Amino acid sequence: MRSLLFCLIVSTFLGCGGPALPSNILIYGRGDDADRLDPIHTDIGESVTVMCNIYDTLVTYDEETLDLVPSLAESWSTSDDGLEWTFHLRKGVTFHDGTPLDADAVLFSLERLTVPMHPFVFDQVIPYVQSFEAIESVSAVDPLTVKVRLKRPTAAFLTTMAMFPASIVSPTAVKKYEGEFWKHPVGTGPFQFDSWNVNQQLTLLAFDDHWRGRPEIDGVIFLPVGESAVRVKQLLRGEIDIADNLPPAEIDSLSKNPEVIVQEKEGMNTGYLTMNNDKAPLDDQRIREAIWYAIDRDQLIKSAYSGHATKAVTLVPPTLWGSHSDLTDRDYDPAKAKQLLAAAAADGVPMPIRLQLFVMTDPRPYMQQPRQTAIFIKDSLAKVGIETEIVTNQNSQHFRRMTRGEHQLGLAGWTADMPDPDNFLYTLLDLDNINDVGGNNMSRYRSQKVHDLLAQAKVEMNQEKRAELYREAQEEIFADAPLVPLVHTSVRNVQSKAVSGYLLHPSSLTRLRLTKLAK
Repeated sequence: MRSLLFCLIVSTFLGCGGPALPSNILIYGRGDDADRLDPIHTDIGESVTVMCNIYDTLVTYDEETLDLVPSLAESWSTSDDGLEWTFHLRKGVTFHDGTPLDADAVLFSLERLTVPMHPFVFDQVIPYVQSFEAIESVSAVDPLTVKVRLKRPTAAFLTTMAMFPASIVSPTAVKKYEGEFWKHPVGTGPFQFDSWNVNQQLTLLAFDDHWRGRPEIDGVIFLPVGESAVRVKQLLRGEIDIADNLPPAEIDSLSKNPEVIVQEKEGMNTGYLTMNNDKAPLDDQRIREAIWYAIDRDQLIKSAYSGHATKAVTLVPPTLWGSHSDLTDRDYDPAKAKQLLAAAAADGVPMPIRLQLFVMTDPRPYMQQPRQTAIFIKDSLAKVGIETEIVTNQNSQHFRRMTRGEHQLGLAGWTADMPDPDNFLYTLLDLDNINDVGGNNMSRYRSQKVHDLLAQAKVEMNQEKRAELYREAQEEIFADAPLVPLVHTSVRNVQSKAVSGYLLHPSSLTRLRLTKLAK
């Protein structure tokens, strides 16, 4: 059966009756397709899963830990005042199009991310632009040396350079494809882009000249299959090798099958209910708190996560330093919710309240069953007198609409791009990250005090002092209740016994370079 399906899949790019077929292709089944493959223009997990195999960054994570190790930069140093960073590039690295990696390519890539209206940026939606706003300038000292000048010392700068938006792209390819580069990505990573039939299959092939050596497998085919039950059947029939984002109950069942391997690792993620603070009645703190009290998150974890999650009180997951684990939660209390709603009504807030709840179609690591989660919240709010209409959009459209502030309530979440509280608190709740093009502060929460604390934490180089600033910020955020933190989940993946060498990484990046297939 696998050989037939495999032939059907690869025939779209090689033809089963044509040249010799790659014999060692990994087939990766997932719930949704990528949206774009230009690292500066997306924050969608399915795109990141592909891109982290196409591109390299200057620094990266160790194979098994979150320790930073050299990648395209063999070494680096910083000035005494912390304002200037010098990166020494690896010799002999080439892009997939055969052009050499040099300082000009790094300069080109980082300036696309940081220079407003760059001539080779064809879409101004750049979700992570604020994460790199501390960069004042980039310069090429010589063909293998790059200097980055910062506006101010920045504690998380080096970690930021390991994030996927800082991937180094081929200037030649960007100039060739211009606004279509996202469909023709070219990097220096272990796999090179081959073809993409949107919503059908996306194919990468091993890059023979990767500076770390050729990958073990000949390539990867990413198959988007929305129905998790179908992915399970495909895995059991041997039609796919890895299935991600399966519902917890399915994974529990599969873990008993001797032909299947289940990997599990504590995640750095948070699933949450965003509330648009710009829109009435959610601009009233009592309404937001009432919604928090109305949702029994313990029961939600049993219903939608089969118990495989922990209740969240703050956005920063407990696996990450700086998480404020001592916050006193708002426990489930529907009577308290009704009291708050009554108080708001007495002050003129129109009742009954009717809200739209935006829901994504496909699972996320932090939201494995979005439809079930939405129904649970709808039923919970109905019990305190809030009517909810569920509005379902495909994942990319769902997040695009919410970053523009079109929603009232919406399911959302975040998996850490880097192991730093800044990546949750500043990215998701700072007033800098609100705009009508695509800002990640989807709750449109504006607190000058929180902004000042987060700005101070960015430049504080002592981690203990930074942690204290983040604790204070989390207390302010909790008091204002701009959103409802729901869960932190473990990351679990399911693969066939034929797959080896693939390890779940604590960053949640899907790095397939060392993966092997026994077939």
